[in-house]
Amino acid sequence: MSATEVDLRDRIVSAGIFAYRAADFHQVTVGAVAQHADVTVEEFHRAYPVWELFIIAVIDRWSTAQQTAFRQIAEQDGAVAHVRARLETGLADPALVRLRLALLSAASNPGHAAAGWFRRQYALTYEDLTLALVRDVVRGRESRGVSPRIAAEQLLALYEGLQMQSLLRDDADVLPGFDRAVARMRVGWRSALTDEYTALR
Repeated sequence: MSATEVDLRDRIVSAGIFAYRAADFHQVTVGAVAQHADVTVEEFHRAYPVWELFIIAVIDRWSTAQQTAFRQIAEQDGAVAHVRARLETGLADPALVRLRLALLSAASNPGHAAAGWFRRQYALTYEDLTLALVRDVVRGRESRGVSPRIAAEQLLALYEGLQMQSLLRDDADVLPGFDRAVARMRVGWRSALTDEYTALR
């Protein structure tokens, strides 16, 4: 792409993030984004001829802005701290949570134009979390009884559930709820090691 086209796409994506922060997912239109970007609808369609490509660009820019920081947290403090930081970021930017959950629902349909991309991203999130848990077990941050893949499933389910509750419950206390649930999960992870030890005796 030429520098002009790159700049056009950058402006449109930035305007898209602004638009999704200002309005509900279903209320954002091409016209609204074009107006925020100070471009014509024709220019929008030239940059993003398929709406789903625009959506992917928006969520990719928005959600990856903190990726480096999240990776550092996972490396330094572990997988649990990594997931907690993601929850905290969502609380500070609820529009991102609304958009992400809406898109995950839409992309669960295999016929959705962006389903492949979203499914790959979700799978990568799970694999990254599993790898972080493997490192945690090796370094002694988590019990040797934990199965990294099962623990990743549990943490991801907890993350998704608490994000949903943060949008639908006025009294949701997300971070303390996360801490309580993780404390209980860790009891289960430690007991798995005890059961394994008992079975070997």
